[in-house]
Amino acid sequence: MKMEYHMIATAPVAAGAWFFTHNWFYAAMSVCLGVLIDFDHVFDYIREEGRFDMKGLFLKSYKGDFYRLYVIFHAWEYIPLAWLAGYIMNNYTFSIVFSAAYLAHMIPDQLMNNVKPWGYFLTYRIMKKFAMTEIFYKGRPIKN
Repeated sequence: MKMEYHMIATAPVAAGAWFFTHNWFYAAMSVCLGVLIDFDHVFDYIREEGRFDMKGLFLKSYKGDFYRLYVIFHAWEYIPLAWLAGYIMNNYTFSIVFSAAYLAHMIPDQLMNNVKPWGYFLTYRIMKKFAMTEIFYKGRPIKN
């Protein structure tokens, strides 16, 4: 999904985090989780291309033109880990803000991208050896 759409989805979450907590950390965390988790696409692009090119990154991501896709910051498993962290820290505000901001990013990605139903589970991607054709409905088959 395009960054501007993530920004639109994130803005009310970040505003809500500020409104309810009056804490800049939670507002900033909302922005980072809502928008900046897409930075993991840069790692995948550099891994496959051996260089960084912003235009190439957007084109390759839009076309789903990867052999393997790790997107390590995109994983549904992070939600229960945030709640476990909140329990350990006795800070459920952290868990609530984390979950709201992360879901503001992940739900639109799950619905709008061509990802298969289990594609954003890190454990599933590991089992499928991060093969793009196993995670998404389009992608480049792995070279033998």
